[in-house]
Amino acid sequence: MAEKSVTSIEAITLGEEAQTQSEAIDRVAGMLFDLGAVEAGYGDSMRTREEVISTFLGNGIALPHCTYEDRGLIKRTSLVLAQYPAGIPWGDEDDRAFLVFGLAAVGEEHLAVMSHLAEVLDDEDLCNRLAVTTDSEFVRDTLATEPE
Repeated sequence: MAEKSVTSIEAITLGEEAQTQSEAIDRVAGMLFDLGAVEAGYGDSMRTREEVISTFLGNGIALPHCTYEDRGLIKRTSLVLAQYPAGIPWGDEDDRAFLVFGLAAVGEEHLAVMSHLAEVLDDEDLCNRLAVTTDSEFVRDTLATEPE
C-alpha cells in the first residue's frame, strides 16, 4: 500500500462563511477531529498559538496549528482546508485569510507541509483563484504532491 504524502489534503471544504478567526479555527479543528487526527481540545490550543504568534502566511493563507506544549493532542499527521471566499480577518488589521489550512503534525512532519505550501502558494494569482473557486478537484490537484 502506498504511503500517503504528508502534504496531501485529507479534507477540503469550499464556500465556508464565518465572521471571526475563532470560528474558522473551530471549523478546521473540527475537521481534524472528525478525521481522527487530533483529540478534543486541539482547537483551544490553535487559538492559544494565535495569541503567541499569528499563523497568517500571506497571500490570504493561514495555517493554524497547536502549541508545542499540546503536541500530545495529535494522533497522526493531517492537513485540511476550509475556503472562505469573503475572507476572515486574521492577525494584523490588514490581513484576511481566504484559505485556512488546519494542520496537525507529528514530529518534524510540519516542515514538509510548510515547505510545500510555501512553494505552491507563493503565486499570488493562483492564491486568488483558489480563494474563490467552486471546484474542489482544482484545489486538490493544485495543492497535491506525490510521496517521495
